[in-house]
Amino acid sequence: MVKATRVANIILGGAGVICLLALFYFIYHYSLTGERQFTSPVGMIVYYVVPALLAGLSLTSLRLGHSHKINLSLFVVTSGISIYALELFLTPPNMSDEDKLAAYTKERQKLAKQFGSTVDARSRLEVIDDFRRQGIEAYPALYPRVLLKKEADGSLKSMIRIGGAEVLPLGGISSKVTVLCNENGDYAIYEADEHGFNNPKGLWNDGHVDIAAVGDSFTHGYCVSPDKNFVALIRKRYAATLNLGAAANGPLLMLATIKEYVRHIEPKIVLWFYYEGNDLEDLMQSRGSPLLMRYMEADFDQGLPSRQSAIDVALVTHVKEVKRAPELANTSRVSELGAMMRLKHLRQGLGLIYGRSQEDIDTVNERAKSKDRTGSREPDLNLFRNILVEAREIVSRWGGKLCFIYLPEWQRYTASGTGNKDRDRVLLLVRETGVPVIDIHKAFMAHGDPLALFPFRQYGHYNEGGNRLVAEEALRFISAR
Repeated sequence: MVKATRVANIILGGAGVICLLALFYFIYHYSLTGERQFTSPVGMIVYYVVPALLAGLSLTSLRLGHSHKINLSLFVVTSGISIYALELFLTPPNMSDEDKLAAYTKERQKLAKQFGSTVDARSRLEVIDDFRRQGIEAYPALYPRVLLKKEADGSLKSMIRIGGAEVLPLGGISSKVTVLCNENGDYAIYEADEHGFNNPKGLWNDGHVDIAAVGDSFTHGYCVSPDKNFVALIRKRYAATLNLGAAANGPLLMLATIKEYVRHIEPKIVLWFYYEGNDLEDLMQSRGSPLLMRYMEADFDQGLPSRQSAIDVALVTHVKEVKRAPELANTSRVSELGAMMRLKHLRQGLGLIYGRSQEDIDTVNERAKSKDRTGSREPDLNLFRNILVEAREIVSRWGGKLCFIYLPEWQRYTASGTGNKDRDRVLLLVRETGVPVIDIHKAFMAHGDPLALFPFRQYGHYNEGGNRLVAEEALRFISAR
């Protein structure tokens, strides 16, 4: 009995101390430093009053009789075990990006069976490793947004440094086998051109380009064979067609691409592919980069074409550092362990999250500032207008023509029909700038079954049929010119 009572005292006293530590933790983060803020008055009760009461009850229970303390300590232990077992059950597996990609691919494999098809279930890393076992140097596709890192002050800075200075590459590693993605069954794989883009080699050396395309992942070639994306299909009609698309590019990055590359080759037509699903969102995020915002200056550029050798070395080093940096995984595990200790997932499930970090608040405020009362993103749209006008002016200087091609998202054709609400505003804005518009949504609707233009009718990039339709619409405009 004496030994059991001693253990009970330790358990109850420890529970009291833990509750006091939790109380001090909340006071420190919510009241002293202001790192987090309450989103509801209930939060003060849950985070201040409840830990204080539990601490008081635990420490006061040390005065109880032996049997009561033993029974209460057993209740505390079993309750604690049950609560953390439930938290563990609710905690999603700690997956790397490659693990997530592999899980996604396996889901696609199951879906493909319904269509009588098959899916390569390897992860992108496994594909790269298989190439290297064959003596082929392969790399994952790299693009500007994946190289931007958020700093303590909220700004975005490139992780690439050349000669001690910040540099943001707009293409990938040149002349290397590049593994892109897999949505339709097989991986999209290409050998990057002389500047790391998805083109056949030699186009840069010819000194003559008729058509250049800028855009995001749809233009980049996600996730179809390099000869089946819509830019490649345009190239079959007009051989001197250059693809300068890169995943996650928004309008600011497209302008940067025009200033760095397109104006040096002076094509007759520049195709600006705008994806309604996230291009304004990408613009909102990328404007957090002081370096990218400098592209709004008339004569700014980084001189990227002449620095490709140094860029390749920096990107290869970056890939190797990321791949063999176990501290990143360890940091993630420590963070997840801390979240479990705070019962993050259980509190989320019970709706007991009553606080937000300052970073979250800043993000919400930033988004609120970029929306007017009607819900449209007026500041973003104004910046977008300025970017588009700047691009039009640059292209017109050599007698070229800029064409805006509007790419619709999958959600527009689902049962809910929840397409982007800024569609009409964006199209009106573009037409007001005098830039001709090709609206691919109309072509998709004319097709009769728009969902058939997406991989297995699911969310994703266009399949070969969708890419073919986009190319046909673009070719009508080009031929007329």
